[in-house]
Amino acid sequence: MIPPPGHAFPVDATERALPSAASALALMAREQPGLLQQLRERHARWALRFGALPAERQQNIEAAILLGVARFGQRHGRYGSDFHAYHNEQHALDLLLGRINRLHAHPAASGLGFDEWLALELFAACHDLRQREHDDHQHAVGANESASVAEALRILELCGLGGTEEAALHAALALMIAGSTFDARPDPGVNAGSGTPPAVSCDPEGSDNSAELAAGGGALAPRLPALLEHDFPIGLATAHAPRGLHLACIAADLDTANVGEAFESLCRSAVELAEEREMRAGRRLGAAVSAVPCRDFLLNAQIHYLDELHRFSSAEGEALLGEGKRANQQRMHALVEAVRRPGCEFQQASTGSQVLAAFQAAAQVQALS
Repeated sequence: MIPPPGHAFPVDATERALPSAASALALMAREQPGLLQQLRERHARWALRFGALPAERQQNIEAAILLGVARFGQRHGRYGSDFHAYHNEQHALDLLLGRINRLHAHPAASGLGFDEWLALELFAACHDLRQREHDDHQHAVGANESASVAEALRILELCGLGGTEEAALHAALALMIAGSTFDARPDPGVNAGSGTPPAVSCDPEGSDNSAELAAGGGALAPRLPALLEHDFPIGLATAHAPRGLHLACIAADLDTANVGEAFESLCRSAVELAEEREMRAGRRLGAAVSAVPCRDFLLNAQIHYLDELHRFSSAEGEALLGEGKRANQQRMHALVEAVRRPGCEFQQASTGSQVLAAFQAAAQVQALS
């Protein structure tokens, strides 16, 4: 559906350490012992509505989900040694469990079938597998996303979901992960000349977690048809294209659902991104050098994210999250106005850690107002 990444993103040490469904099951039995049972119970509920899946296919999909989460946690999460404060296995689990459950319960998503929900589960588990790639391949799809597509498709193959028998699933997953590329470049008027890193992106060079897109910011998913038309027109002619492109838009909204969730959750995401951004820049949060970039990120990037960068990609996402986003925009504007005041704890904080703590305290006050 999109040109395959080929050998540009090969198997790495994490894939070799967790080479199979059995290895993932052993890790997850220790780290997330209830996850497999949660998936099985949800699939049983879905089967009452949609009809049961063949037992082997269900087991293979559950194995692929576990392998995706396990590798994410091992590579960038709490199971390994390269911890990312935002892009870790908890982000995958937030999508996989809470966000998919909430969307499934919403009438706007009633048109989705069993296969669509399974594809969304696999997206949740696999969309952020790689976070250390470099965007030097001159393509609108980000390097992290391209590498994650390559690994996600290998996971499907490893778990008995081959590209011939499961062509629709392969196409949908590739499009969903590609469409989650998020262009987080700031507008020219934000922090111009200050040396502040791109808003929302946690990469201080703007090259690892955002791609140079042809037009506009935000998620790539709504622009995938134009991208395919330009770069891979045969892809639009396949039978799997319409469903995959629709799912890509829903997946993009699930990935950025923090815009419409509880305000405390949105602010926690901002703090986690700030932490990750400082880690990627090599700045200790306890050092004075981290205070200014943390303060700038929390003051400027959040408003830009909510007001300019983020746009809903699907009708389902807007129905689920639109009202919450509008409320959060008002709260975030009020919060940023409050922490801009000279002399407040946020402005007086002398390290990144103190800045983040002051922001969280002010966010709790705003959430209660």
